[in-house]
Amino acid sequence: MLVFAAISLTAMLIFTSFAVDVSCILTARNQLQTSVDAAALAGASGLLESYSEAERRAVTFASLNRVMDQPVQLSSSNDDGGGDITFPQSNQVRVQAGHDVNLYFAPLMGLQSVHITAEATAEINRIVATSGMRPWGVPDFGWTVGTPVVIKAGKTGAPATNPSFFYPIDFPPMNRGKPVRGASAYEDNIMYGTRFTVKIGDQIQVEPGNMTGPTKKGVDYLIDLDPNAYWNGHEVVGSNYPGFSSPRIIKIPLYDPDNPPDSGRKFIDCIGLGAFFVQAMTGKDVVGIFLRTITDGQTGNGYSYLRGVKLIN
Repeated sequence: MLVFAAISLTAMLIFTSFAVDVSCILTARNQLQTSVDAAALAGASGLLESYSEAERRAVTFASLNRVMDQPVQLSSSNDDGGGDITFPQSNQVRVQAGHDVNLYFAPLMGLQSVHITAEATAEINRIVATSGMRPWGVPDFGWTVGTPVVIKAGKTGAPATNPSFFYPIDFPPMNRGKPVRGASAYEDNIMYGTRFTVKIGDQIQVEPGNMTGPTKKGVDYLIDLDPNAYWNGHEVVGSNYPGFSSPRIIKIPLYDPDNPPDSGRKFIDCIGLGAFFVQAMTGKDVVGIFLRTITDGQTGNGYSYLRGVKLIN
């Protein structure tokens, strides 16, 4: 019985040690996959600017993650197409990484460590439909990034308007439901963005009138959420929020300046989607800095300055 018990105990210890080492390997594998997923998504967002920015973001976000208490380190791509960060296509970033997992009990059988690898590819695409739009429809004049634009007019005579239209609009789009009118809904949509989806090709009802009071309350609310953020001529800096998540970066539907709305409660055709950094309310005008940004929504082909990133494997 003692001999049998000793043999059984030995077998149990072997299986227990095997389970511990396998658990370590699986844990490390999951941590490494999470790291490369985050790095690939961050790298894809950097393609808004350049390949070098994509590499920088991938390396930075990978280093923020740890595998078995060790930071993940990536090497940039090289002229031969090697390295941990590569670009399979112009809108894709692939990240691969490896890690040696030190084992606890397997060394008793001569196995010191196991090398694990993980890979992820993310891509960036145009967003053609999204929620969270703010209640201003702006005529698109093909601005370059960094251009100050009046996104809510304070007086008559603004480009591509009629005497009663100052860029306020109602949601949802007319082809998606019954638009909610009035100052209260308009103010809420400035503060929080609409819950309704807006898509390129939608018809959006205009809200007549200057709406100065609700505009000021809504804009003051947005600026107070992130008061230290500002446009430095290249990007938004000083924000209390990471990445593109500052509440002062807003999404707005665009319309054709050659096809302005008729007078009254008519509509504009959404020809594209844009993004602006709310800079200030000057008098009755709201001024935003035109930019490109990352957001969520439906991807596809269309005239949009909004981009979305997703993992594809």
